[in-house]
Amino acid sequence: MTHISKVPFDQLDKQLQSTMRESDAALGGSEWIQVFSQTPELYKAFVKFYYDHIMVDADGISVKLTELVRHKIALINQCHL
Repeated sequence: MTHISKVPFDQLDKQLQSTMRESDAALGGSEWIQVFSQTPELYKAFVKFYYDHIMVDADGISVKLTELVRHKIALINQCHL
């Protein structure tokens, strides 16, 4: 399996560092952000979409359910982040 390196925290711009801190507080982890940060501008656009449309309680689907599904998919795919 291909391995993509994480961008070191101190090399991330301030906005992505802030996103990591928020993810740590809300979800208990943020290492995946360092992987996606290989392309920071693309990732920032994704974060805006994700938090505006996915990480909201809407249409009967809670944020908690969304994250449980995401976690189960990661386990099935043997993703350790």
